[in-house]
Amino acid sequence: MGTKTKGKMFREALERPGLLLRPCAYDALSAILIEKAGFEVIGTTGYGIAASLIGQPDIGLVSYGEMLERVRSIIAAVSRPVDVDADTGYGNALNVYWAVYNFALVGAGGIRIEDQVWPKRCGHMAGKQIIPKDEMVQKIKAAIRAKNEIDPELVIGARTDARSVAGFEAVIERGKAYAEAGADYVYVEAPQSIEELKQIVKSIPAPIALNIIPGGRTPPFTLEQLEEAGVKYLSVPMIALYPATKAIMEALKTFKETRDLKKLASMGVSWSEFNEIVGMSRWRAMELEFSTREDLMARYGTDNLEEIMKREQMETEAKWKGSEKGSGKAQQ
Repeated sequence: MGTKTKGKMFREALERPGLLLRPCAYDALSAILIEKAGFEVIGTTGYGIAASLIGQPDIGLVSYGEMLERVRSIIAAVSRPVDVDADTGYGNALNVYWAVYNFALVGAGGIRIEDQVWPKRCGHMAGKQIIPKDEMVQKIKAAIRAKNEIDPELVIGARTDARSVAGFEAVIERGKAYAEAGADYVYVEAPQSIEELKQIVKSIPAPIALNIIPGGRTPPFTLEQLEEAGVKYLSVPMIALYPATKAIMEALKTFKETRDLKKLASMGVSWSEFNEIVGMSRWRAMELEFSTREDLMARYGTDNLEEIMKREQMETEAKWKGSEKGSGKAQQ
């Protein structure tokens, strides 16, 4: 038996009882942190990628090629399945086929497309438009054709933005059609009450997903309310982006006002902690494996990984504590 694909891993998580959580990453580092926190599935956020990649709002300014490259780096950084926000699929059904095919090639566990007109915009923004239901059905079928050629277990999600454009009944009508077309889950943007959610779950023959954004159009439902209503999958797109933005703003404000580097250092993780987050010990281990002993002795004075890492940490921490201990010994 071969190794499970990321699609198979995601599908198994989606099929287990209970509410599955999808914290969203906007880059490789945020994806690593989500994985280290112990979540089973990592989402990508088009909103967050637009902000972090080009510094612009989520109004369709990030191209398919740019999104593919950012998603590739996120997938490569983690071992958990990544569920990709593929916007509208960047065009018609043929564009959807090509987008899904290539996201699958780089190892996506799931891919979600939506029924907005391209260029799309964040689902919580005003001024959205949606394509005809039948056109979206063809996009779903094209997505399924593409994924079957690469990983038949890959999960295909279909999102509808009909609630704020065409009303609640259109949500039910479209959700049924998307499920019948083969979508593995139906993602309903911005339902307005628990009663609506219960009706959606009852009426649409597929697992139901939604998202909650602080200050967005979806009411602040609790996880308990969502589980009681039968919602299967919750996306939390801003769980990394908004807190990171606030932390950066506060650090910059502190530095501007105090000019105190030691105070600034206390606001974040340490140098050695961050090195461990991004896997420096793994790279050092490979360096030891692929280097000659003579080279290692010249660089570090030892070929013991634990000793190299511990010494490096002690030397850097000693300097910031105002101690001279360990000073000048890194090259001995």
